[in-house]
Amino acid sequence: MQKPTAKTGWASVVIMLSFALAGAVPASAAQSAWELQLIALDGRPVALELARGKKRLSRVRILLADGTWRKLSDCASGICAKPLSSSRAAAHVPKGALPDAVVSTGRRNIHRAWLAGPTKRYGHGVLGDAIEAESLVAVDRLRRTHHFRLDLQSVFEDRHARIADVDDDGEDEIVVVRSYLDRGAALAVVELGTEGLKLAAETRPIGLPHRWLNPAGIADFDGDGKTEIAIVVTPHIGGRLEFWRYDGRTLRRKMSLRGFSNHFIGSRVQNMSAAADLNGDKAMELALPSADRRTLRIVSFTGGKVAEPGRIGLPGEVVTQIVAVRVSRKGGVVLVFGLSTGALAIVRYKSN
Repeated sequence: MQKPTAKTGWASVVIMLSFALAGAVPASAAQSAWELQLIALDGRPVALELARGKKRLSRVRILLADGTWRKLSDCASGICAKPLSSSRAAAHVPKGALPDAVVSTGRRNIHRAWLAGPTKRYGHGVLGDAIEAESLVAVDRLRRTHHFRLDLQSVFEDRHARIADVDDDGEDEIVVVRSYLDRGAALAVVELGTEGLKLAAETRPIGLPHRWLNPAGIADFDGDGKTEIAIVVTPHIGGRLEFWRYDGRTLRRKMSLRGFSNHFIGSRVQNMSAAADLNGDKAMELALPSADRRTLRIVSFTGGKVAEPGRIGLPGEVVTQIVAVRVSRKGGVVLVFGLSTGALAIVRYKSN
């Protein structure tokens, strides 16, 4: 294959927290670097979505445990969560797809992709049920459909078929979690070539059955112009954050840190992390929870050096996706996520 390869008020509801950081930033600077705002909800948050349009705070939608949705609006105290009045159509799932599959869309060689072929042959149930996928389906730019089916010794233990150009050749690949019945999970990269979908590269499986990993982000994290794939290995038992690079032939691990989680057992939420320039330094940071999900850790790898410019303690556990959005057209980036206490958290760097 030739690889072409709202304006918002903060004062009355902002809770300022001070924390010493791990290493790279002096404690005095860290104590005043980040703001945490808590917004009371009238139910327990279980998921977040972004409505179509710009990635703005006003586009955040919050799903509560009772099945109703809320949106963020300005109010006298700053920002409030109000009922979403318009009805929401259920997401369309293609025929044969996993019941809870997330259909991904791309703008290059891959138009859409999703996981299909429900099977119960693994029985781990980490994502809320014992149903996993045995197939990956992709639709190319000419709207032709391609299938990649696993053997009976493995499954796709995932909900997302992530479309991204991970080898920086101008064409997209698909990133998924493959789990072996006897050896646990591995990170896999699948390519779309002239003869259809094929497995391009894969990490070594964790080594034991029912041991899982969860992708955390795909971006240029160290600022060298090349893309990395961040994953959390065993996020339920002392998670290890790893950064991998695919060079068009193999996957190679670049960096690794301990003490993270981006999932809890039984949850269908996988995107419990966000990659963005959070402090305006023109470099990409990765935000994700600590191992107990009660601290938001913000890590940076600019120039290949590990730093932690933010560590924000939380009054509860992170239970939803973490989304990075802008407050307004000219405003800085903020992080939004739901907590086990029934509150919505908004975190921003103070200079934003």
